[in-house]
Amino acid sequence: MADAPGLAALQHWMQTALLSPGTAVPDGTAGQVLTASAQLGADHRLALYQHGYRMRLLESMRSLHPALVRLLGQDLFDRFAQEYLDARPSRTYLLSRLDEHFAEHLQRNRPDAQGKREPWVDILIDLARLERLYTEVLDGPGTEEAGHTAHSRDAAEVTVAPCLRLLRTSAPVHHYLTAALHGEHAGLPQPRPTWLAISRRDYVVVIRELAPDAYTALHALSTGASVRRAMGTADPLSGRAWLREWAAAGYITVNVQPPAEEGIVR
Repeated sequence: MADAPGLAALQHWMQTALLSPGTAVPDGTAGQVLTASAQLGADHRLALYQHGYRMRLLESMRSLHPALVRLLGQDLFDRFAQEYLDARPSRTYLLSRLDEHFAEHLQRNRPDAQGKREPWVDILIDLARLERLYTEVLDGPGTEEAGHTAHSRDAAEVTVAPCLRLLRTSAPVHHYLTAALHGEHAGLPQPRPTWLAISRRDYVVVIRELAPDAYTALHALSTGASVRRAMGTADPLSGRAWLREWAAAGYITVNVQPPAEEGIVR
């Protein structure tokens, strides 16, 4: 008699069977690992696990994208989500990270890929990106916890909040997301270039629209540029106003360095 597989081998088999049910477990092989019951054979018992696992992932995708579910309807959203789960099986125990590559998947498999580019597809993808960032900001470190700050290279001048995310979209999709989260009705946003800052204050996610030049400067700060370099050719008065506004919003902390003391002649 062949030796029974070890625990590690059984765990690997079960993981593979759940993550890739269509190709990894040919019909009839489940009986080599699982026992049958009085009512169900091994293949049927495995199918129950596979279906339950799949439904749990699908429910998680819906919870991560309530606005997309509302925009597309649950049936169409489920179709997109299941295609994504087939292409990118879960590799993390955190369900909040299940959709990390969902927007990329939608971009690579655009419904209008074979014809004229449709604005509603851009809106769909932008909404997926925004909902992903919303989750990152909600679950990640913020300014509420001491010792969790992300510094720019010019840390003597500016500290950038770790919960700050920036996103350029083809339409003001944040209005649609806000309405969906509050259970309110909202129409499909009309295409309009939009620049967004997503952050968190007192554990509440806040999304604000920025002017294009302010977005460019804040993005530069978030990637490590000094204040002088980030502001570029912006008007100095506007630059100082932005810094005050961003500090008040919690995007940054401005650390003003006192001027060097001059020698005193007695």
